[in-house]
Amino acid sequence: MAKKKNITEMKSLSVFNQDDDQTNAHKIKCRVLIVCEGLKTEPNYFKSFHMMKNSGGLVFEITNDGGGINTTQVVQKAVELRNKAISNNKPYDVTWVVFDKDSFDADKFDNAIKMAKSNDIRCAWSNEAFELWYIYHFENRITSMPRTEYQNRITTLVRQKLKGKRSKNTNFVYTKNNPEMRSILKECGCDEKLAIRWAKKQSETFGNNSFHLHNPCTKVYELVSLLRGEDADFNEFIKSKMTGKK
Repeated sequence: MAKKKNITEMKSLSVFNQDDDQTNAHKIKCRVLIVCEGLKTEPNYFKSFHMMKNSGGLVFEITNDGGGINTTQVVQKAVELRNKAISNNKPYDVTWVVFDKDSFDADKFDNAIKMAKSNDIRCAWSNEAFELWYIYHFENRITSMPRTEYQNRITTLVRQKLKGKRSKNTNFVYTKNNPEMRSILKECGCDEKLAIRWAKKQSETFGNNSFHLHNPCTKVYELVSLLRGEDADFNEFIKSKMTGKK
């Protein structure tokens, strides 16, 4: 039996000029497609951007569907959905894929990233796992660690931050698929912008295309920046599109 597909589709995304007063800012509708490898962890996290304030004024609807596919299949599915949308005259403004290195073969992982780039699809990959993005909310991680240790590390970091506070999460134990992770990170006082800065700085230490060797590394910060309304190039693209300037 074929594995079910996991797709996160984001629609009606509104981008604000970050210099504008968001109360009176002009909303610009756009369409973003995100195709995930994971069943729930990544979709649940990205879904949180429409449920919380201070997300750069972004407003969108999300539909989840399916379950686990591998790195190459994620890119292939993204290409298929992107092209289908174009054929239906409802093109996406940008398409993203989200997947991890995990235990996938090094060549397949590297080739999936190259395949995404060659098809003009943006790639929020992580080596070794998506949870590395959570860790960057607490510490500037520059040394690798087995993905099997991510759960214990996140559990420890959250408990340290919430120790002595009145919170239902004081005895927190990290589990995949937790739909409240972004809320928990905020409760811990984590600075999302600092996490972006740390992840970006670490990513820039690698200068070759052997992506399986870029460890630790996550590109999730790039997608988060877009969803926060802080991807300047994307915002300008949308504005120029709306005004007819290419």
